This record gives sequence, structure tokens and C-alpha cells, in this order.
Amino acid sequence: MKNRFGFLYIVFIVSIFLTNPLGVFAQGPFPDEIADNLLSLNGFNIPQTSFNYDDTEGVLTDAYNVRGSYVQLRIGSSYGAGSIYSIDEDKILILTAAHVLNKYSASEKNYAIFFNGIIGNTRPVYKNKTYDVAIMSVETSIFSSYDLMNLRCVTIDKSAFSRFEKANSKAVFALDSELTVNPLKNQKYDFYGNDTKIAGSYIYGPVKNTSIMVTDFGYKMLYAKCSAHNGMSGGGVFDMKCNFVGILAGGSDNDEMVAVRLSDVITAISDFEAASTDELSGN
Repeated sequence: MKNRFGFLYIVFIVSIFLTNPLGVFAQGPFPDEIADNLLSLNGFNIPQTSFNYDDTEGVLTDAYNVRGSYVQLRIGSSYGAGSIYSIDEDKILILTAAHVLNKYSASEKNYAIFFNGIIGNTRPVYKNKTYDVAIMSVETSIFSSYDLMNLRCVTIDKSAFSRFEKANSKAVFALDSELTVNPLKNQKYDFYGNDTKIAGSYIYGPVKNTSIMVTDFGYKMLYAKCSAHNGMSGGGVFDMKCNFVGILAGGSDNDEMVAVRLSDVITAISDFEAASTDELSGN
């Protein structure tokens, strides 16, 4: 199943009293203060929700909640998707499917396009040898504080995935995007992501098996009935509480989708972090 949604934001303008004898006005924190606090407190995680699979409004709310974590990847002439999993002062790290990088070349134009239309150069920093998992990097400096505070990171929670596996009835959803020709010239920017065509629609459906052997990949994967298609590879797969449960790896014409399970994604992340630590220590 596939649904398209628009995001409508209404700004309410509150009138100020004509008389204000005390001359008192309230002022909230500035965007750079909010962004600094989010960075220092690791406060970019997606908020949790709790909806049933058949609650269409709930799916829409979930899709909105995770939208800030979505990235469209343009790797040379090919494309895919990814999910932000880490943000610090220097870099934004993006989880994706390794096969999205099959045609990667440093000499080509490789972009990450965020939900609000902001575009940054991206490069791979890790590619797993067993699982269809890779990590891309983008410089945080491409964002102003004003835009940075709207990004979100997926939560890597193994216990949440365990609860998801044990649930009697479960469903998943993933975000989808449209392609913009020559994005550096034509991609729209919007603070809220209106009309950017990035993460502007979603797919969702019931999970049939959380651990099925998929011969084409050679390991057990998450299998669901929903209409994934080209360009969605590498995007995050989420349960109905907005928990990240895997990386979309493939689909079929029969409304089938398979994803790398979170447990295997965690294994890949651990391998990447260990390699990064060794590199920093000079080993």
C-alpha cells in the first residue's frame, strides 16, 4: 500500500495587548542555542509513538515523525535512500544499503538531499562485507543552526527490536521520494519540507516474517507485504512506534519488501565504530 501526504503548517499570529505597562516581553532561545543543546545532549532522536497498523492517521503521524531522519542519496547516475543515525559538530552519518554504492566514484557528483531540500556532498566511510549495509558522511557545516535543529536521528534500540519481533501483530512503513532532475539547480528548499518531494510519501504493510532466509542475499531478513520499488533501497524501515527496525534492501512486483534486520545493522555499526577507533589510535 502506498499513500501520499502533504504537510500543512499553520502559523498562528497572536496579537499583542495595546497597553503593556510593565514593558515585559518573553523571548525564547535562538536557533544556534537550540542546535548547540541538541548536539551536546544528543537530542536528535525521533520521538516515540504508539499506533495500530490499521490506524491510517497514525501511520501519517509516524511518517511525519521520522521524516527529519530521511536522506535521498544521488550516487552518480544512480540513486537510493538513507537514514541519519549520528549527528555531531563535524559530520552527519547516514545508514544506507551497500548496493546503493555499487556505482560510486569519487570523480562523480554524489549528493545527499535532506527532507528540507538542502543538498550536501557525500562520501562512503564504511561498507560491510557481509550485510547490505554502508555508512555515508556529510559535513554538518552545510546546515545553519536554523535547519540543523529540524533533523532527526533513528534510534538504534536492540531491545525495541526484540519486542517488535515478539509482537503478535506487526506492520512496518518506509518513506519514499521523487527525483528532481539536476538537483543543484532545481531542488526546492523549504524549512518544513513542503514541496521538496523528499520523503513526501510512504509505504506500509504487514510483516510476514522477521527472520526469513533470502537466497539472493545469503542471510535472514525481515519480510513484509508492501510496495517497495527502485530508489527506496537503503531507506529506513520502521515499526508503528517509530522504532528503526531495518534497512530496506529490495522489493518485488508482488508488493514484497525485504530489509536488513536491525540486529545485523547493529553488527555492522559496531564493526565500523571499532575500525574508526583503531584508526584514531593508529592501530
